[in-house]
Amino acid sequence: MNTHTAPATPADTVVPAARLVEAGLRRTSRAIRDTVRPPAGDLLAHAARARRLAELHTRRARWWAILQRDTATNGVPVVYVQAVVTAVLDNERQARYWTDTADDWRALADQRPTSDVAGAMSNWTDLGLTDPTPPGLPDTSAVAR
Repeated sequence: MNTHTAPATPADTVVPAARLVEAGLRRTSRAIRDTVRPPAGDLLAHAARARRLAELHTRRARWWAILQRDTATNGVPVVYVQAVVTAVLDNERQARYWTDTADDWRALADQRPTSDVAGAMSNWTDLGLTDPTPPGLPDTSAVAR
């Protein structure tokens, strides 16, 4: 009796895309959860944290995109493909939000005007700036000067 087993073939070692994506999403979600909020007064640390969160949401969008390609080519019901597309778009939106937030934290640290989407972080009043001109009207904003 021969107890020797044949070496694994590539087909034996293929991991389904869903398992790879699940592991990647789990690692990325854990990294997002473990991204510690810096002290209130450390503007550059807040900018660095926001950049890190943007990177992690971009990574998570990529994992979802892998699952999107896999589900779209394997006869999965359309409702599941749509859910995955929604997850990709949501994480891309989150990545843009954190990128904008990082830029605003950096602008605060550099005492430059924050973006017009900064909301509560806006430092325009502190810098003596006026609001941007509404779309379609001539630009008279202090930011454009």
